[in-house]
Amino acid sequence: MNLVIFTLFSLLSASVVDSSTIANSVYPWLTLPSTPGLPSPQAGPSCGIPILFLHGGFGNSDYWGFQIQALKSSYQCIVMDSRGQGRSTSSSANITYDLMAADVIGLLNYLGIPQAHIVGWSDGAIIGLNLAMNSPNRLVSLFAFAANYNTSGAKDISLSSVFNAYLTRTQIEYEQMNPINDYQSLYNNLTTMWSTLPDWNQTDSAKIPSTIYAWIVDGDHEEVIYRDQPDTMALWIPQSANVFSESVNYLIWKVNAVMKTLTINIKSLILMKI
Repeated sequence: MNLVIFTLFSLLSASVVDSSTIANSVYPWLTLPSTPGLPSPQAGPSCGIPILFLHGGFGNSDYWGFQIQALKSSYQCIVMDSRGQGRSTSSSANITYDLMAADVIGLLNYLGIPQAHIVGWSDGAIIGLNLAMNSPNRLVSLFAFAANYNTSGAKDISLSSVFNAYLTRTQIEYEQMNPINDYQSLYNNLTTMWSTLPDWNQTDSAKIPSTIYAWIVDGDHEEVIYRDQPDTMALWIPQSANVFSESVNYLIWKVNAVMKTLTINIKSLILMKI
């Protein structure tokens, strides 16, 4: 089987956007980090179980740049842009977590990959949880950052200046990257999905087998989901751990210094399954 040490997969092509930050050196969780760029793709023979990275809503795979740079020498790393986002197109069907999880399975099948370590942030983490519940044979481990299990766990993001700056930036990035370039349709699709999904409970979480190591991860200054969401999921999911990082919010984990700690966490989780 041929695989990629680092490959970008869209569901289509590419561009990197440099954006300014909201400066606040005293409270780093009030800072929107610059979007990191992805390193150049490197192709090669497969060796070991790859890591698949799934980004958050409205984002794109460039946001994994620091993690890819740190891990690509030791692990095969794959990124993909979720349906309708980044460089990926979409169909006429409404976007759902089930549909995006099916896209992940489609990519794994296309590449001939039986199993992967999944690292997800926000929507990407929710997609990872969906896969762990419904296609557990395709996962070895799950690193889920900033996921909620139902809509009651989501905060009012309009109150967060950092998240609003993120939305402004990702719209610009989308308009430069996306071949369809219909941001209003994407916005309507995602916000409609978020009004009803995810909608899981303890019974759903119990479907995740104990053979999958799951780390439920978040920061102590998370502005998108309530703290009870990761706490509760960690109690519900067999063979899981609840990991919290200090001075970290929904987005600051993309800062280089914070990335080092989280990359160590990702490596630690993967080593548990080797």
